Amino acid sequence: MRIRFGAAVLLLVLAGCGPDSTSAGTPPAPSTSDSVASGAVTVEIKNFTFTPQRLTVAVGTTVTWKFTDAAKHNVKATDKSFSSADLGDGATFAHTFDKAGEYPYICSIHQYMTGTVTVR
Repeated sequence: MRIRFGAAVLLLVLAGCGPDSTSAGTPPAPSTSDSVASGAVTVEIKNFTFTPQRLTVAVGTTVTWKFTDAAKHNVKATDKSFSSADLGDGATFAHTFDKAGEYPYICSIHQYMTGTVTVR
């Protein structure tokens, strides 16, 4: 009887240790989007982060960055193909991607804020 009880407890403990569990103090992985989006897509700027950080869209897709942070931010493509002004809470900036490619971007005010739009 004791062995069965111990085995049951062990199974319960191990069930909580699967790939979906998180441990305290471990930062979440960057947001990504593996599917190809089309039409209109929104990237939220909040807590000094672009969400999703990586985005894959079809040619012709319009991506809108929605500024929902108290601090001002901007969106600047590293290849200079698009650029927003410094914008604050409630503002939006949109860009339509007409050519396939990879478009990394940053917030030039907070250069650790990065993102990438991949266009297929």
